Amino acid sequence: MPHQQFDGPGCKLLGMSQEKSAQQRLTWSELPTALQLWVEDTLGSPVVSADSQAGGFSLGTADRLITENGRRAFLKAVSAKEHPGTADLHRQEAKVSAAFTQDAPVAGFLGFTEYQSKDEDTWVALLLADIEGRHPSSPWQPSELKAVFAALDALRDLDIDPALELEPAAESVGPELKFWHRLTEGVSLDDLQYVKDTPSYRDLVELLPQVNEHAAGFAVKVDEQLVAHLGGTDYVHTDLRADNILLTSDGQAVLVDWPWANIGNADLDMAQVAVDALIQDSHLTEQQVLELMPAHRRPSLEFLHGCVVALAGYYLYASTLKPSASTNSSLIEMRAHRALALLQRLFG
Repeated sequence: MPHQQFDGPGCKLLGMSQEKSAQQRLTWSELPTALQLWVEDTLGSPVVSADSQAGGFSLGTADRLITENGRRAFLKAVSAKEHPGTADLHRQEAKVSAAFTQDAPVAGFLGFTEYQSKDEDTWVALLLADIEGRHPSSPWQPSELKAVFAALDALRDLDIDPALELEPAAESVGPELKFWHRLTEGVSLDDLQYVKDTPSYRDLVELLPQVNEHAAGFAVKVDEQLVAHLGGTDYVHTDLRADNILLTSDGQAVLVDWPWANIGNADLDMAQVAVDALIQDSHLTEQQVLELMPAHRRPSLEFLHGCVVALAGYYLYASTLKPSASTNSSLIEMRAHRALALLQRLFG
């Protein structure tokens, strides 16, 4: 298979085009003074505390802010000159976040700006409500899954502003769910060279004969059970994993990070959350996680299984392609781990 890079703008599914490690993020204190003043003006009080968040794979700030009058907010800001890809993601997330109604299970929109600095740089900043919550457990607990599925069900009832011009999921992420077609060319030991230093490498190597035997059948299954059913009129987050979900003290789920939002069949988000839970718990079955979804609006078992197969191919294909020089090593390890967990489930 050809050794390409897997960090370009076309890799939308699950946020895989993020630029660098959160360990290298800017902090509040490093932002231009004018941008800090905009934040404080928007919040109506000086910022007295800024806590940089460690999760995620992108550069730019990810700060939980507290103002002098006790108001809380979450700030994302980045230099468009240095990191144009992340800046575009912030712009798109701002559009989507501003369009949500107040009752949507998302972080509320507080403000957005593009600041032109003296050195001709553009700083893009998005300000959202800070959510007092935690990420789901690992492995997921049934009550946590039910809360997320309930939030996703509520999203289906929201009208989408046509002005957003969201890309159809079938066109945006559909092609990235079809990577088994590329894998039918055959996966060799050499193709896994970029994940050789990960804990999953040896087990992935052992599965290569089965991967090559079943690739063509998996490609057909994904086409028929998943990709053919991506059309719809609902919000589709497309990047839902535990790290993009917060659970509040009263058991409600809040869905965060919306730059990849599409329009289509919301069953895809349900299935992606289910797959995240299946990756974390090898004893959990597809039927068991399906039964935790609202009975009146849940994907078919065939659709869910199609998503399991598709994401196994997605992560395996991602693991065969050359990362860019800026790709975080933890992202490479995550891809290999997820590929292995899903492949072991399929071949179990």
